[in-house]
Amino acid sequence: MPVRPSHPVPCPETTGDAFCPLPTWARLFMTIGPLCVFGIVLVTTYFLIDFKAMLFVLSMSVGGFVGGGKLVVLAGAIESAPIGVWAIASLVVLGDLATTLVIIANMHHLYRIPGLGRRLAAAREAGYRVLDTHKWMRRMTIAGLCVFVAVPFQGTGAVLGVILGRILGLSRLVIVGAVFLGASIGVSLVAVLAGFAADEITMLAENPVLGVFTVAASLVGTIFLGRWFLGNGIQSSE
Repeated sequence: MPVRPSHPVPCPETTGDAFCPLPTWARLFMTIGPLCVFGIVLVTTYFLIDFKAMLFVLSMSVGGFVGGGKLVVLAGAIESAPIGVWAIASLVVLGDLATTLVIIANMHHLYRIPGLGRRLAAAREAGYRVLDTHKWMRRMTIAGLCVFVAVPFQGTGAVLGVILGRILGLSRLVIVGAVFLGASIGVSLVAVLAGFAADEITMLAENPVLGVFTVAASLVGTIFLGRWFLGNGIQSSE
């Protein structure tokens, strides 16, 4: 008969690499649940407004995830936008929260995917560099993580936020709460800015050349600010 080991197999929670695996039902709920909520948002937008508004919501969600970040909130200040800045701000927070839940629920599986696992490992190394550059984050822990997620720079979103939360030794629930609070603060600041600059943003939208140049310059600026804020650590995760 096989001999049962006298000591339990070490849990990834104690190694700093990932969380202990959750029950299957919990992982499914945290993975499929956010997708269902996003689907409900799209369907609701279609029936309450129109198809154009649904496409706008979809484009803002994708744009915020692939590089626009919190700056997509500014699009809601355009006079012809089908939804306003605060609706887009809520959408960005939902996206950050959904990303956090999916990563937390599946981190131990994601590390096993060759390409993605390598990027997560690189992001973890970048996280250590961030904490080495900004030692105040180690002292502030939860507040530091909120600030990290709140700043509208490239690389300071939910993905690296979860990694930093793990390095800081925070629990799943605390990480989710910190990301939610940080994202809410960050998009609120951008939304307030959009409200003050609504006329200027509309003018840029009506001038394609100037608008494209401004968007490109803003993205480049957030990339350089992100690299500075991260102590160039984000370069290792690309």
